[in-house]
Amino acid sequence: MNKSFKSVLVFSIAANALLFAGLAAGYVSIKKLSGAGTAAQSAAASGGSNGGTLSPEAAKRTKSLLTTGDMAALRDGLRALGLPEDEVRRIVGMRIWSRNAARIREINEAALEAARQRPYWRGRRQGMSYTDVYTPEQQKEMQSMSDAASKETRELFGREEADGWTVARYAFVSPEKAARLQEIESDYYDLQRRVREEMAGFLMPGDAEKLKLIEGEKKRDRLALLTPEEREADALRNSETAQQLQRVLRGFVTTEEEYKAIFALQSALEEKYPRGAWTAAYYGGADTSEYYKGRSEEQKNIDAKIKDMLGEERYADYVRGQREDYQSLMAAAERFNLSAETVVQTYQVRDDTANEARRISDDASLSAAQKREAYAALAEQATAQIKASLGDDVGAAYIDNALGWLKNLPKGGKVTIGPKGNVTVSQPKGGKKK
Repeated sequence: MNKSFKSVLVFSIAANALLFAGLAAGYVSIKKLSGAGTAAQSAAASGGSNGGTLSPEAAKRTKSLLTTGDMAALRDGLRALGLPEDEVRRIVGMRIWSRNAARIREINEAALEAARQRPYWRGRRQGMSYTDVYTPEQQKEMQSMSDAASKETRELFGREEADGWTVARYAFVSPEKAARLQEIESDYYDLQRRVREEMAGFLMPGDAEKLKLIEGEKKRDRLALLTPEEREADALRNSETAQQLQRVLRGFVTTEEEYKAIFALQSALEEKYPRGAWTAAYYGGADTSEYYKGRSEEQKNIDAKIKDMLGEERYADYVRGQREDYQSLMAAAERFNLSAETVVQTYQVRDDTANEARRISDDASLSAAQKREAYAALAEQATAQIKASLGDDVGAAYIDNALGWLKNLPKGGKVTIGPKGNVTVSQPKGGKKK
């Protein structure tokens, strides 16, 4: 194959690929396709880089490759041209989808006509959604076409490589296995989506069981794919318990051994008192007080064990790291490259202010008016110190985002500091000033 023919053919393939993509999506009209296709094919049959023309045989081969219904032959022909594999896959995928173009266009036209007829003043369940555009039958047909296209593409090329997010999430397994895990997640997500679409916002007794069954099947498929060591690594990184624990530990520097020990304790709690069971019971109208009491007591026991493991001083850091206002300060430090010393100084202002506010609150010798006056002076001082430490803009944003109690302090009320160090200002009932 000469260089001129190859370059023109690649151009022609690219042009046709765009047409196939637009056709499949419904953006390109069937009526316009013949003219556009002719133009693309003319480009293949006209001059190459030197302005010459292809021979009739070369033009015939070009048209044959671009219009073949044999996707394996198209794949092999594109590979023979030296195109990158991802481009070959993309073009063949577009051709596979183009088979459904006419039917997708019909469905879209029917959906458009239904939208024109639908009274616009009638609200939708949750804004514009997939289920507002297509009927259940149309959704099922389009999903079936999508499934068939995906299956054919996998048969031609094997599984597609996992995206960067998935590879990072499953860094402890091979890229091939990460791609398989991504496929499992995608397949079961589609199943769950279909069930929720069928529910249409109205829960029937069997719906929760359907979703539970799908989730159970997904878990089994994932576990079957992983070795025991990989299962442990996955649980430590990606389980619901791991995600909750990682949020809790965001503001606390821990070692891998400490993380695993805390994870084991919290995993045992989740097995004994699963959150899903509590949620289902709560929204089902059942009495969850005993569940909540039992879980709270168990959590206290776990906290005591963590305290013994970490020691008094580091446990205090562990508790502090769970506070939203501290995590917010750490996020500001990361975004604006603040020093560790700045974080320490700023949070010390927060602690000192909270303790002084509680002292004022508990001082029985002060009247409500005197307390409000002392609160206002204290809040003004703390605000100035925080802004001096973080800068005016970042300091103001930190107070707005995380220190609502400081803003409310001048209004008066009772100040309390909970067991975890969280500050609450209870405003006077009725807002009366005395």
